[in-house]
Amino acid sequence: MNKPFIRQRRLISSLTLTLLVVVLVVAGCSNNGQSSNSTNAANTGNEQQQSTSAGDAAKEQALKVAISADAGLDQLDAGTYKGSMTVHAMIYDGLVEYGEKGEIKPALAESWEISEDGKVYTFHLRQGVKFSDGTPFNAEAVKFSFERWIKDPANTLNVATSLEALEVVDEHTVTMNFSKSYYPFLTELSFARPVRIISPSAVEPAGDVNGQFVSPIGTGAWMAESYKAEQEAVLVANPYYWGEKPKLTKIVLKVIPDPQSRVMALQSGDIDIAGGQLGKIPVESIPVIEGDASLSLERTPGTNSHFMIFNYDTPALQELNVRKAINLAINKASIVNDLMNGIGSEATGLFPMTVPYVTESNQTWYGFEPEEAKRLLAEAGYGEADGEGVVSKSGEPLELNLVLQQAEFPEWKPFAELIQSELQEIGIRVNLQVLEPNAYYDALWKTREYDLILYRTYDDAYNPHSFLLSLFHATGETPAVVWSDAKLEALIDQAVGTTNLEERQTAYDSIFAQMYEQAMFAAIYFPDDVLVRSQRVAGYKAGYTTFTPIFWNQLNVGEQ
Repeated sequence: MNKPFIRQRRLISSLTLTLLVVVLVVAGCSNNGQSSNSTNAANTGNEQQQSTSAGDAAKEQALKVAISADAGLDQLDAGTYKGSMTVHAMIYDGLVEYGEKGEIKPALAESWEISEDGKVYTFHLRQGVKFSDGTPFNAEAVKFSFERWIKDPANTLNVATSLEALEVVDEHTVTMNFSKSYYPFLTELSFARPVRIISPSAVEPAGDVNGQFVSPIGTGAWMAESYKAEQEAVLVANPYYWGEKPKLTKIVLKVIPDPQSRVMALQSGDIDIAGGQLGKIPVESIPVIEGDASLSLERTPGTNSHFMIFNYDTPALQELNVRKAINLAINKASIVNDLMNGIGSEATGLFPMTVPYVTESNQTWYGFEPEEAKRLLAEAGYGEADGEGVVSKSGEPLELNLVLQQAEFPEWKPFAELIQSELQEIGIRVNLQVLEPNAYYDALWKTREYDLILYRTYDDAYNPHSFLLSLFHATGETPAVVWSDAKLEALIDQAVGTTNLEERQTAYDSIFAQMYEQAMFAAIYFPDDVLVRSQRVAGYKAGYTTFTPIFWNQLNVGEQ
């Protein structure tokens, strides 16, 4: 048994010992004066034991899930960024929960109030909740959890950097006082980590905010049973869980790093579920999966997008017509249908409709119009093409370098090759540069050594505010990463700072309109989230975040 789980199971062990003693005493008493029937009694006992074991086995509802990397249960401290984000969300609850299209729903906090100036939040906690070791959840546990991580300089969440005080009002009420008004405070409190609540008994000495993490003890629907590093992690249902009780009794997370091996494990029945951020399914395997009657392909519109950044320091890309022309030359339908086997959809802006504040009326982007693209280049002063079909201006050919990486996003190579071919058709030469991840991120964040670079937006609860602040807004003396535009930055500040929902929506409408008018990037592709399940898995419903890809509590398993 692994050390992190010792304390949580001591109670179970002592109860088992007590029951064993009782059974032995009763068995001894039963045998007095009954020697002639001892064999029959033993046989009857064995039959009953076998029957009970069979009954227990029949009741067990175990699910096997493929994960691409170790779950890290031995370091799954709620106040850190270590271990699997998905498992964080299964074991630990937050004060609030992220719902469909960003709706913030109650979790450990049943309700809350926000002051008129948007700086004071009062949370009313759910009563009668226990941690998975049976200890009580209360306001002091919230305070303990936050104090363990909130002062760490590495935490850049606004909920951390802006929190001035966290006060316990009574056993079931806490207040948070912030230095500014910022509507995504609640959104950040729904993250999988580090904002979730851990039991004070999960550290040694117990209750010490500086104590050493010992065991992952939360109020979530699941708790750790066993763990083998780089092999598997086993979670079982939390008997004290306050919400909808899981139908499953056990979830086994099996580490399978290779994508094709995950597909084969699905086909053989060694696992029941794979895909999403747990362990992606290769696009080329989709037709095989769709042709397998034992498997079901589950597709859900994702919350991120892939797009192409323009370097605003590149002279040619400072011309609006050139940026528009590049957008108009890219056949996004071909990317979806020919390269991605129909998985996903054409990008119609920076964010898909699954993201808060994105509406049909503010989703406007450029279609596929190569002839219009050629006209815009000519209007921008780019004359006749040379012998290789490249247009030029003032003797300078229109030639751009496109940077990408394949390690994390293998689909980017065919994306880039298609874009290279289509831009050549309108007279722009594109040179592809495939970099290793470290060099790629250095080019993106530090050196800016690219003309064009493929990138992706963040996921679910980080959109749209966090992504916009990270890449379209200056940070101190550092200019914006994607596109530097003072008007856009003012609109972002207005959106995140207002407590008025209508004003916020108006600001986001203006943000998306400004991006379109200035063609600040090239929209490429909206991916779907793809999971594959065995047909024996029932009750499947996709979650609303990458860290909760499935409503685990609703799943059950049976025979195929």
